[in-house]
Amino acid sequence: SHIQAIWLAETGQKLGSSLKDIVDLVGDPPSLELIDEVHSSLENKTHAKNAQQKAEHILSTLAPELEKSDWYTLDWLQRIFNQIPEQFEKACGRWRDLYRAALHQREQQDAIIRDATRDPKERKRAKNLRREAENQLELLLDSNNVMQSDFYSYRYFASEGFLPGYNFPRLPLSAYIPARRQRTDDGDYLSRPRFMAVSEFGPRSVIYHEGSQYVINRVIMQVGRISDDTEQLATERVKICPSCGYLHRITDGDGLDLCEHCDSTFDGVLTSLYRMQNVSTRRRQRINSDEEERLRLGYEIQTSVRFHQENGDLRMQKAELVSGNDVLARLSYGDSATIWRINLGWRRREDPNRKGFVIDIEQGYWESNKALETDADDPLGPRKQLIIPFVEDHKNTLLFEPFKELEDGQMASLAAALKSAIQIEYQLEDSELAVEPLPTRDERKVLLFFESAEGGAGVLRQLVQDNDAFSRVAKQALALCHFNPENGNDLEKAAHSDEKCEAACYDCLMSYYNQRDHRMLDRHEIVDILMAYKDAQLNASPVALSRETHYERLMNGCQSDLERKWLNYLNEHNYRLPSSTQKLMEDCRTRPDFFYEDAMVVIYIDGYHHLDERRKARDTSQQTCLEDMGYTVLRFGILDDWE
Repeated sequence: SHIQAIWLAETGQKLGSSLKDIVDLVGDPPSLELIDEVHSSLENKTHAKNAQQKAEHILSTLAPELEKSDWYTLDWLQRIFNQIPEQFEKACGRWRDLYRAALHQREQQDAIIRDATRDPKERKRAKNLRREAENQLELLLDSNNVMQSDFYSYRYFASEGFLPGYNFPRLPLSAYIPARRQRTDDGDYLSRPRFMAVSEFGPRSVIYHEGSQYVINRVIMQVGRISDDTEQLATERVKICPSCGYLHRITDGDGLDLCEHCDSTFDGVLTSLYRMQNVSTRRRQRINSDEEERLRLGYEIQTSVRFHQENGDLRMQKAELVSGNDVLARLSYGDSATIWRINLGWRRREDPNRKGFVIDIEQGYWESNKALETDADDPLGPRKQLIIPFVEDHKNTLLFEPFKELEDGQMASLAAALKSAIQIEYQLEDSELAVEPLPTRDERKVLLFFESAEGGAGVLRQLVQDNDAFSRVAKQALALCHFNPENGNDLEKAAHSDEKCEAACYDCLMSYYNQRDHRMLDRHEIVDILMAYKDAQLNASPVALSRETHYERLMNGCQSDLERKWLNYLNEHNYRLPSSTQKLMEDCRTRPDFFYEDAMVVIYIDGYHHLDERRKARDTSQQTCLEDMGYTVLRFGILDDWE
């Protein structure tokens, strides 16, 4: 996003005080030519060249770190510059959707008002909706007092991830708050991160704003979201593995029958999933005693994960915690994995098998919660549909699966202990790391850790790459749970505490984030597990296969006994295995024996024939070429001391 900011400045496009100022550059707001000015500015090659030179200077200062990453390539910068216009186009999408939806609502309700055959109640309701749409349009286009608005240009483009912004929720959802009668403003928009919005902005949820109470009563329907063929909202279908919670999207037929992550068999399709949109609220005139009951009802939220795929292969790394011949746990890590949060319905709904919420697909009203008799009933039209709202985001993710099945209380205690221990070991804040059980809270088989901080903290990767990392985390967890990390003796309480800890306290397992699990937490139930983890060995694989399978594939790719001897030496000493073998480097006309993709390191295992002078000259030329491309070249000769 910093590079995009440089591009935006250097190409001569200046951000105004509001999005209206940018829209005014090209005329009518709903025009699809919103960014023509930015596109045309690319014709100024001098500015574009200046932007690229500045970006190249920034990257040159970060070169040593970038070479270790698995996402950076030599053509990365050029690809970023090529994609900037498209990214700018996408960044304007949320504002466009809000504007078009408000414009469509105003026109639709105006048609109802002018229709003399309509019921007077319908026409009165249409007047209120038209007034609300006009207020939304004024708010979206207003350039006065924008510094505090979510549509202030810098704030907006930062929240969309186009410009650098560390204090704004990225890719949020918005809730429209209508103006109060005694006030002269046009209302307001509240923004929340998507994972929070799926429940806070859920159907018939209650939010508080400036001393007033509002209920989420409808969705701001986007134009073109209703299929002309079925006259229904466009929805998605997925399968979620009941063993590990892994997500499988279905585009045709009934999808897979085997989980791509754990190979478990499953059936049953979750249908009618609707990507959650921006919402609108209605002010409640009275605060009543239903609020505690409403909060107690809550929603049934299900989380699922899917690792990123590239060229048909999963971009993930696997590792195992091993003690002797016993596997204690399996770890799977992936950069920018897709996490879904699905709102299946109210927890205390009449029919547990009925998932989702009924929505009026014309006006976007949610059906009332029948469990609350006093809940006001907004009118639903004849065209209704049962949908399941969901949101998605991309996070650095680690799946931790104990090999032996543990009880729910042990899984809850283990999740709290490992989360806090990782935060202590890597000096993270509570908000930078999150953990959830999979596949559900009632059936905990896998722990899902993800870096919730914007951009990721970059620590979960260490747990599958550093052989000693998990051992250190387990020691921190033991100390956190008031046990001696060396022998497991119970210290009974924290060093600064005067009271003994029986099962759990706020110095060990309890926190604000796991209040629903407080009754299940018990530090004594996990001491033996953590002691085993502390002394376990980490067998890591740089790819999605297990270390053993990956090792066998590398051995099969070796072309000499010397290469097999070197690879076997790595495996016996539990060193990191290469990503691949015999990978062709066309630009340098060479095929290294082994390749570490994430570290950009190539390995040559040189036999006696490499001692020949002509062969030495060719090796030197190839090595120089590889080093010029940013690779580190390591040579292990037959006469060298490999250790």
